[in-house]
Amino acid sequence: MGDIRNTQSQVWSLDLMKCPRTGSPLKTVKVGKIAVDISEECGGVFFDNLELDKFDEKHEIRGEVLVEHLTQFESVILDADNRINCPKCENVVMMRRFYSPKQVLEIDECPNCAGIWLDSGELELLRENFSSERERIAMCEKLIQEVDKDPDVIKQRMEHQNTIGNLETFTKVMNRLFTPRHYL
Repeated sequence: MGDIRNTQSQVWSLDLMKCPRTGSPLKTVKVGKIAVDISEECGGVFFDNLELDKFDEKHEIRGEVLVEHLTQFESVILDADNRINCPKCENVVMMRRFYSPKQVLEIDECPNCAGIWLDSGELELLRENFSSERERIAMCEKLIQEVDKDPDVIKQRMEHQNTIGNLETFTKVMNRLFTPRHYL
């Protein structure tokens, strides 16, 4: 497994992407065996689809190494609220969404390639607020309990049960109409 400090001068892509914040070329570096694209201008990082999952948990060494590497770059953010284009997909505006149910951090995600852009400091914040498996299960159970109490959900459930009852009655009637008497 290679260390980012040993590979930081290597550029792995001939087709350089541009930083969505500063317009400067992104530099591809390998962290472990995973290539990510970083902006040395602003300290942001671009993850291809599903790559962030290998960096987001507190116990993952590669995430710690990448956070440490990114801290050396000045965190210049022009306006984090501005919508940005995906550095990988030409002319595709990234959508903003919360990374987790805790709603601590909004990330930029490409609707086309599912790549994720994190501004300076956001990877560290994401890792600090990452929920353990037990916390995620507890949040899901709480959400299910809240949904079960929602009046609209209760109404839909009742309508659904009425529909099932009606279908059962219809099936019985149809069976009586079309099934010969000697089978009844």
